[in-house]
Amino acid sequence: MAKVLVVDDEAAITDFVCNFLKRLKIATEKAGNGEAAIEAFKKTKPDWVFLDLKMPDMDGFEVIKELKKIDPNVKIIMITGSEERESQTRAKKLGAVDYITKPLDLEDLHQKIQTYILH
Repeated sequence: MAKVLVVDDEAAITDFVCNFLKRLKIATEKAGNGEAAIEAFKKTKPDWVFLDLKMPDMDGFEVIKELKKIDPNVKIIMITGSEERESQTRAKKLGAVDYITKPLDLEDLHQKIQTYILH
């Protein structure tokens, strides 16, 4: 069974994504900021990370760099509130596989899960 760490400073987002993943029989962990994400990643060793780009303590770019130091093969899907190409390109250069934009679209979320996690 796949395990996913969901990281976002908005509790409603982490709860929503975790509940959606659980309905698909995917184990979840959640973190509300970058530091908590790094600690949770070390403890749970998830297969995938859904990672918010803008958080108050560390942004998603910093978190990607730290997670990649721990596990260079970590698979990350960014969660972003903007469709800013520059941020998406930067995230992909750092190793993110894909991104999903807020407000979250159920069909898009489900498609990403099907494509990357449940394939």
